[in-house]
Amino acid sequence: MTRTVLLLSLLLCTVSGAQQAPRRVAVLPFQASSGDVPGRAGPRVTQRLVTEVRGVEGLELAEAPATEPPPDALAQAREAVKDARARWQKRDLAGADASIGQALDAYATVAAALPSGNELADAYALRSAVRYSQGRDEEAARALGFALTLSPRRALPLASSSPLFARTVERAQAALREQPRGTVRFVSVPPGIPVTLDGHAVENTPVRVAEVPPGGHLWRAVLPSGETTGGVVEVLSGKEVEVKVRPPGDGAEATVSSALAGNRLDAAAVEAAKALGQTLRAELVLFGTVSQAGSGLALDIFVLAPEAKAPRRVPRISLDADLLDAGPPLRELASTLAARGSQAGEAVSLPATPSAGAGPAPRLAQVKYPVEEKPVSAPKPVAPTPDRAPLAPRKPLVRP
Repeated sequence: MTRTVLLLSLLLCTVSGAQQAPRRVAVLPFQASSGDVPGRAGPRVTQRLVTEVRGVEGLELAEAPATEPPPDALAQAREAVKDARARWQKRDLAGADASIGQALDAYATVAAALPSGNELADAYALRSAVRYSQGRDEEAARALGFALTLSPRRALPLASSSPLFARTVERAQAALREQPRGTVRFVSVPPGIPVTLDGHAVENTPVRVAEVPPGGHLWRAVLPSGETTGGVVEVLSGKEVEVKVRPPGDGAEATVSSALAGNRLDAAAVEAAKALGQTLRAELVLFGTVSQAGSGLALDIFVLAPEAKAPRRVPRISLDADLLDAGPPLRELASTLAARGSQAGEAVSLPATPSAGAGPAPRLAQVKYPVEEKPVSAPKPVAPTPDRAPLAPRKPLVRP
């Protein structure tokens, strides 16, 4: 009888172990720790690790629920501009001002997707015309300055709609040429990111762009993840303004991404990672960095359990630049997580440097504003007047 009871107990324990729930693992986006990492290496590593977690027995991927795609902000901005123009023509100045404000707010969210500053310049020109009509001259002048500097080599189409507004535009152009220039300093996490200002490439970050005309200027940067970010920076006469280029996002996700891109892991980033893991009901949270290592890449990966005070670091993984050999080491990592869970890797103390082999930060570059300034209304060049009488036309050659 006793032997039968023992056999039944062993059998029940075996069945209970076989039915043990898999560990839920959340994989946060990996971040490049420098601008020289091949484009989209971080997202590609993230997706490869997600695939391996899905394929290993004993693990379950913790994913966020699907959400509706965000509205088309660019289409909303263009519709709001049309509405503002129609209201302005009907002399509904308050309604026109409200609509153009909605348009500019929408443009701000998609500034990086604009091919040039022309469309945004026309929106600011319309705001200027509306506010001049309202008697808000100071605000109108600021908006007109934005319109002129966002599209410096182009005549504003709205100027042709009114002789009075055309003269106002000419005076504003002359005033802008007389004002002292300003400076824009671009810094980024990670450093070494290419930046354009008003459609012209400048040096990689960190970079200081001098002699920038005061007003609004469109900037754009391509992150190592392949994402494009950008916006409008307002330059003031005789002053320097700083633009911080960082991975997009907000809240806890942005905190983790910015810390990893800056090659620093601190308590705030760990708490943000915990919050993300709890939202996804994950037992383990994976995150890390991708860095350049010779001709290949290096992955520095951390494992965090929600109840732990600090993450654990797993051994560094070396890969080729094209991730052709990424499968086996990432599969081995997933198997280790299935077997050891929160005990995988070695404990670290905070703050920590994810990529210990990263080189020194690049030096600040100095460049001048790259757009050649010429008055829009400048006359076309004409041939110089000859200083002697032209030769008389000669007779055509005839065969003798």
